[in-house]
Amino acid sequence: MSKQRIIDLIKETSPQSLSAQNLVDRLQYDEFFSLFAPAVREQILAKALYKNYRPKEIVYHRGDSDVFMGVVMTGRLRMSIVEEDGRSVLVSLVEVGELFGETALLDGLPRTTDAEADTETRLMLLRRDDFLPALKEHPEAMLGIIQMLCHRLRIYLDTIDLLGLQNLSRRLARMLLRLAVDYGDEHNGQIIIRSGLNQSLLGQKLATSRESINKQLKDFAAAGLISFKGSEIVLLKIEGLQHIAGLL
Repeated sequence: MSKQRIIDLIKETSPQSLSAQNLVDRLQYDEFFSLFAPAVREQILAKALYKNYRPKEIVYHRGDSDVFMGVVMTGRLRMSIVEEDGRSVLVSLVEVGELFGETALLDGLPRTTDAEADTETRLMLLRRDDFLPALKEHPEAMLGIIQMLCHRLRIYLDTIDLLGLQNLSRRLARMLLRLAVDYGDEHNGQIIIRSGLNQSLLGQKLATSRESINKQLKDFAAAGLISFKGSEIVLLKIEGLQHIAGLL
């Protein structure tokens, strides 16, 4: 089965099934700024700053009050929550062309996650003081932003259902299918996932241990659903994973 067919099948599922596959809905740069008229958009972007980050360099910490919104121009950001005992939960990976930090930009409250450069990364940054005046002058964009944030709230509620009420095999199958769409390469009728996520990071995304992820992946491999190519995961039987994920 081709990667495009996976995408088509995911789109054919209900919005709840689709949204629960990612911990965070992916917000695209052009989707957000299309809410503004071209002249207003140019006015906002003219005030943007650009900054480069090295791998593992911190963009901001949870609790920081220096508020700005950003767009990933190159590289990738890792958004996570680190508890006092040192445990870390990976919330999302922000890829090229995606937006981050828009909620804090709007409400002015401290950050709820840590943001760290996963690779060599270049960001476009917009400060709150440069963005809000344009928004206040053009309230027609406000309704679109409210609808967008309400949609993201529904995503989080679906995530609670995914993590709290569904078993690991279903959660992991859904995660693999989403990674196939986002990071998969087709080769000889198979899809090789090159996401850069190891088993510990998969465990963080699904709120479970690396050992549990390892065992479930081995169960999938024993069933002929996947195989391993070094650190990469190869999807062999897409429909089998979709049945486990509850998407068929």
